[in-house]
Amino acid sequence: MKQLLLIISLLFTSISSFAQLNISTNYRQDGIWNEETAQWDITSTDEGGTLFEFNKELTTFHHTTASISSDYFITKYDYNEEEIKYTMNIKSDVGNEYEMIIDGVNNCVCFFYWRDSKYYLVRHTIKNTWIKEN
Repeated sequence: MKQLLLIISLLFTSISSFAQLNISTNYRQDGIWNEETAQWDITSTDEGGTLFEFNKELTTFHHTTASISSDYFITKYDYNEEEIKYTMNIKSDVGNEYEMIIDGVNNCVCFFYWRDSKYYLVRHTIKNTWIKEN
């Protein structure tokens, strides 16, 4: 586990300078925030994989699932080296806005968004990360 965290940390700190970050996932959970219990109510799970392909400037990424692929624009991001975590504001190619977190410690990529006065979570478990030099 420590080796995976080190690899993810090195990838994140060097990505914007020379390479394209890729993340594959192998598990997805969808949830809705429960105000009463202050916890996520998980509404579905899926063991299908997905792929995130970030450009080297960290301004866009392409997300591919078994049923759809989408492009996203990164409007703002912050990297916390201590927590090995990116926090991003993103906008999909159809105009939907999300907060996204890539969490190297907890090994996940999470999307958060509001719809119909409810707060939603889509959490993907990271299977693998790698860089592709152009």
